[in-house]
Amino acid sequence: MSAPSGIDRVILVVLDGLRPDLITPDWLPCLSGLAASGSHTLAGTTVQPSVTAAALASLFTGVEPTVHGIVGETTLRPRLGHRLTLLPRALATGGVPMVGHMRALPWGTRTLGTLLAAQLGMRTIFGGHEAEGILDRALPTLRAASRGVTYLHWPDADQAGHAWGWMSPHYRAAARRLDTAMARLLDVSAVLDDPRSVLIALADHGGGGQRRDDHDSTHPHDVTIPIVMAGGQVRAGLLPAGSSPLDVCATVPWLFGIAPPGGWSGRPLREAFTVAPRIAAPTAVAA
Repeated sequence: MSAPSGIDRVILVVLDGLRPDLITPDWLPCLSGLAASGSHTLAGTTVQPSVTAAALASLFTGVEPTVHGIVGETTLRPRLGHRLTLLPRALATGGVPMVGHMRALPWGTRTLGTLLAAQLGMRTIFGGHEAEGILDRALPTLRAASRGVTYLHWPDADQAGHAWGWMSPHYRAAARRLDTAMARLLDVSAVLDDPRSVLIALADHGGGGQRRDDHDSTHPHDVTIPIVMAGGQVRAGLLPAGSSPLDVCATVPWLFGIAPPGGWSGRPLREAFTVAPRIAAPTAVAA
């Protein structure tokens, strides 16, 4: 399979707590249309435990929670002597920067949050409280369309699920806010028609399985997630069921021609692309 002309921009969006069974033309027309025109699965699987901290740690380290040690929202069980290669640092081996946009932190924790993000090797902007506000703060980055990875974390659905229950009217309204923000993101970034850009949207977990207001279980509603990929070189079709945040992590550097580190557990989602990006020689970097 011949290499493409080159992908140099990836937009990575985490739709916190969005269940895939809500991605229908009636409820979420933008995401539904994006899935239909791009590569997707509505039968992806998150890590265990099915909580944000563990899933995002896997998204950024490429390994299971049993390896990175974040096994709960407040529980850390480090695997002593194990060195992790973080996603931003893997990208840096190929000269690819990563910037993150997340909701605003309380004043007392902003400095600490910024410092922790810097330790990941990623410049992070904290601003906004919901998807639209976070997107507002990301607009300069997105409009610049410069080489690199832009990461956005949208918390709307998860917040509503914990407060009022998954699939409640409040939750559905929050999911629609995500859909509206996604439509705006597509318009601003023009990613769908850009052969050098790729959008990857996924949830970190579902919810409402074992408990209507939580997601920390092995119930299918809690662990099943959507993964949607779109862009000028993305083909329409299905991604394998069971694809996970680990596979998304491996896909991001692969798109820039950077071989995923050997210790990562996932695999690049090659099925999403009409041609395979050129892979550079592996470079070992430990965080």
